Amino acid sequence: MSSVEYHYPVIGRKGTGGIFDRLPIQTLQKDQPYQFALFILAFSAIQQRSNAPHIEPASTFMEIASIHGKPYVEWAGDRNKDTSADYNAKDKKDTQPLPPRFGGYCNHGSVVFPNWHRPYVMLVEQSIGNIAEQLARDIETNNPGEKGVWTKAAKELRFPYWDWADKDVPENGLPPVLYEDKVEIMAAGNKTQTVDNPLSFFSYVGGIPADFTDETSGSTTAYFSKWKRTYRYADSTPDPKGSNIDLLQEALKAGANDLRLRVAHLFVVNDDENSAIAWDEFSNHTAESRREIDFKNRGSLEGVHDTVHNLLGGNGHMSDPDYAGFDPIFYLHHANVDRLLALWEWCYPEYWMESGYKHGDNQYPWIQAQGTYAQVYNEQLLPDGPLQPFRTEQGGYWTSSQSRYLDEQGYPKYYSFPEFEGIKVDKAATSVEERVAARKRVQVYYGFDPQTKAKRLASHTWKHLPVPSKEDPAVPSDHTVIPHYRTFIVHVRLLEHAYNRSYSFQLHHKGNAHSSPQLVGTITVFARPDHSPCKACAVRRETGSVIRGMIPIPPELINSIIKSHGGAESGVSFNQTLAHIKGEFVGKLVDPTGLDLAGAEGGQETTQVPQHRATSRRVTPIEIALVSAAVAEHVEDKDRPVYLCDWQHHDGIFNGGWQANHKDSE
Repeated sequence: MSSVEYHYPVIGRKGTGGIFDRLPIQTLQKDQPYQFALFILAFSAIQQRSNAPHIEPASTFMEIASIHGKPYVEWAGDRNKDTSADYNAKDKKDTQPLPPRFGGYCNHGSVVFPNWHRPYVMLVEQSIGNIAEQLARDIETNNPGEKGVWTKAAKELRFPYWDWADKDVPENGLPPVLYEDKVEIMAAGNKTQTVDNPLSFFSYVGGIPADFTDETSGSTTAYFSKWKRTYRYADSTPDPKGSNIDLLQEALKAGANDLRLRVAHLFVVNDDENSAIAWDEFSNHTAESRREIDFKNRGSLEGVHDTVHNLLGGNGHMSDPDYAGFDPIFYLHHANVDRLLALWEWCYPEYWMESGYKHGDNQYPWIQAQGTYAQVYNEQLLPDGPLQPFRTEQGGYWTSSQSRYLDEQGYPKYYSFPEFEGIKVDKAATSVEERVAARKRVQVYYGFDPQTKAKRLASHTWKHLPVPSKEDPAVPSDHTVIPHYRTFIVHVRLLEHAYNRSYSFQLHHKGNAHSSPQLVGTITVFARPDHSPCKACAVRRETGSVIRGMIPIPPELINSIIKSHGGAESGVSFNQTLAHIKGEFVGKLVDPTGLDLAGAEGGQETTQVPQHRATSRRVTPIEIALVSAAVAEHVEDKDRPVYLCDWQHHDGIFNGGWQANHKDSE
């Protein structure tokens, strides 16, 4: 509660003459030198790195970054005399339950996850844009010959994104502009200058916030209370020399193909699904509407987002939700999350959170189970509910309904994204057919193309894989099933607060005669720690919230496993192939630093882990199961998206149990 009422509205780039695209950061740097120069200079200015024009206190980077997690304080742009932001670090109702109520504003693990982050990125876009316009006017005043050049660039500037699932990431990893400490930009007079790069790290202004605490995992410590700037993959020391980009690049490149396939599967949602439940599964990693019997899973936008946080952070700020907002790369990451949201809502405009969901005749509300700085535990979430602390120009809070859509039917946001696979997200599709065809192109771009894969693979080795007949009610009447082909997925359910910090499940392939050992995929639990000493909390932790995810298994890997065991010609059965697939997998639980917490061997013949070496119930994954589906294609139009049907649950992969490899798993 504040003694002074003050609201700083989030209006984005209103008043700049139109809707302009958020560009890829590489495109902004290469093709828009004036915009890029202003972006770098303005970002440096709001970080208060240098002398700059007057900056509204609520729009400084320090204030904006503080919204997401720590410090748990009221944002300067939403000062209220009432108690709408009622988190109190001294109140037991907020600090003693486990997990304790989240003291940041951010909504994670709920249907409003993507909605809340949209005005958040608009806020940093607005702040940088306003400063860019001031800088442009000053440059032109001192350089009359360039009048109109810089101010035009400033008005068209929108916050860039980095597509971490793009085709070049497995090979090239993180682009240099996102980690090099210096960057070359355009200067007046058609010259260039080299300046500090505000995208590489942020140094705290006014000192390190008082509630920052060090977090130790094994022998590695993230010295959040001592680090005066942000780091990625830092050494375990209070004074690291810098971020370890080599480690970051290694992890990112190893995980990039998995990210691509998981993004592709976000667009595999069929046309005939329940609106609210489809939105729930897409929007967040908790999937509140899912039941024990609901094993079908295409993954979630938040789930992919979680893994990117882990890949970029390591022993650093991006791996912890309390501190992630202080790393400048956070906003380029979330600008891409917002781009994927824009593509998805363009493709699926009929799917939405609604006011809740139904199973049978029962109606259930959406909730924010853990609360936030502005929301109590289990507060109901509605389409017209507030997305605090972001105010509109009219004075009320942004709502999920207002955050929806970038086209003319949406509340004004003044930005778009470049055309992608025929989709221009600020222009609504003119027909269902246009949306459907675009979905297929997005799937293929990100690596999901079962029609092509089925033709390329040695199909005779797959002939024992069962598929439904065309007459099967699971197959749409205008579709036919691709013969002898199934797509395989690993369904993952993990306890959110198992390790009292972020951690990941990694699926590894052991390798065989036709394939080298490799990381297949990762599901990350992006969680904040809890330092409560309460012993009863451990019991509540065991029955706490569950994170759902999926790892698509590349068909080339399935093919190598089938071939290694002789294929259909050897007389192998489908059940034997399922056992072979499971038997070639290894599971690991690791923390963001790479610490090996627990491991498991796949397959039916695996020796049971002795009880004295097994993981405790509080950390053991709830489910790691193999799932498959048949693939049906349209009879006449092969350019339509495939239809996944005949979903089958093939039981757990790691039936021998999990071995504790660290004391935190015991």
